[in-house]
Amino acid sequence: MLTWEFPPRIIGGLSTHVYFLSKSLARRDVRVQIITCDFPTLPKDEILNGVYVTRVNSSGISYRDFLLWTHNMNSLMIEEACEILDSNRFDLIHAHDWMVGRAALKLKILYKLPLVTTIHSTEIGRAEAVAAKSRMIQQDYQKVITNIEQRLLNYSDRVISCSNYMSGHIKRTFNIPANKINLIPNGVDCLRFNPSTNIREQIMKSFRRRYSIPERSVNSKIILFVGRLVQEKGVHVLITAFEKLTHNKKISLNLIVVGEGPLRQRLMRKVEGLGLKKHVHFLGFVDDTTLISLYSSADIFVVPSLYEPFGIVALEAMSSRTPVVVSNVGGLAEIVNDGITGLKFPPGDADSLAAAITRILEQPLLAESLTSKAYHESINEYNWDLVAEKTLQTYNKLTVSTDGIPMANSYSEEEEDEEITQSSRGDFDEVCYLTDQGLLQVLFTLGATKEENSKSVCEISNLISMSENSTKLSLGRLAAHGYVSVIALPRITTSELSSFDVSYHLTERGINGASAGFS
Repeated sequence: MLTWEFPPRIIGGLSTHVYFLSKSLARRDVRVQIITCDFPTLPKDEILNGVYVTRVNSSGISYRDFLLWTHNMNSLMIEEACEILDSNRFDLIHAHDWMVGRAALKLKILYKLPLVTTIHSTEIGRAEAVAAKSRMIQQDYQKVITNIEQRLLNYSDRVISCSNYMSGHIKRTFNIPANKINLIPNGVDCLRFNPSTNIREQIMKSFRRRYSIPERSVNSKIILFVGRLVQEKGVHVLITAFEKLTHNKKISLNLIVVGEGPLRQRLMRKVEGLGLKKHVHFLGFVDDTTLISLYSSADIFVVPSLYEPFGIVALEAMSSRTPVVVSNVGGLAEIVNDGITGLKFPPGDADSLAAAITRILEQPLLAESLTSKAYHESINEYNWDLVAEKTLQTYNKLTVSTDGIPMANSYSEEEEDEEITQSSRGDFDEVCYLTDQGLLQVLFTLGATKEENSKSVCEISNLISMSENSTKLSLGRLAAHGYVSVIALPRITTSELSSFDVSYHLTERGINGASAGFS
């Protein structure tokens, strides 16, 4: 399995998914090898719950351009994976999202192994959720990611999606046939979200004291949010709804926000502007024990997402016997049965969200009914053993033929030959992670800001581990728009003037463009 995040590196739900899926597969005697990014103080190689984990030294990659960082992370993954695959037999490769797409495709071709890809979210989906106009998704950075996603999906033998919503999105957006997509919802470890009473009470007592929150009672309630602080998670909608709820002076309300992200400072300013600083608490990342205690101690859990392929945090709250209120969008709409296992509201509608929260606060019998039914559904419908079993069924379709004989690859010989031909041309490496803005910053970092410091295509491409062809195409676009100057000096042979040495440096406009990117 290839994944850029794996505990304790937890950015979103992907990390949790891979951890519990791999552990459940290992319990079924499946040899699972994880290749992921490093984490401070952790060893390069270890075995966790029967799962083999190898971490690449991604912290040694210093590029400030995220796409270039991702490209080189994939290079490290390919190198590590080749060492493992050269000395061990594996039946297939399982990739998680576009971040590891280049490594997945390269390894598929080199070792002629079937490729399964789980798509947890897409760049187009995120962009459409937060963009005022659909044309915004055509920005340079987003186009690069979408192209990587398209190629990864095209060359995967099977695609796993976590919801009907995502299955439909993948079919429509990337033109992937339905018979290539397997729907396997996420799971939840219900036992994990039922901490001992003593531990929970100790943590919450300390927490309430720290933030001057009254003890839990009819007149003192906690609303909880857990997730990344990005636009598509809709935290701003929750804060607006919370401000409306505080007009009811009969109840002391506190909003707990767990998670990090680029919008944290903006959200904190919004809270301060609304005069809610004493009632809204941003905790950032918290340890697992604290998170579990918060889940089980909160009075209401809210998922206000504008875009949500699944929403694993909703399952975690349901397993904690906490009533949930979720936006009626994406996979969330499939997890929660409105009025039965939780309440829904139209995405982005702060008034409707406030009304749903009020309904639970004012109707304790409803809250009790919601939590009971949600808990039992999470146990019966969303458990990791079931996810692992369905995933194994997907694997078996690729690795075992109808007569029980292992298959080397799901493609015909003609298709396989075509893939090998493409690989030999380097076409898979032409999935370009380099935006034009990123290349400006590379040239700036190299000091190519005047003619005498010009750099050749070879020097540039070697630095960023990108093919010369991709680098030339980007340099050509930048030169056409006046960001880069091209220097062509004649190369003299013993007999005649035969060719040119071409090098590049930033113009004044290019220097300004690179500086703007860094800022």
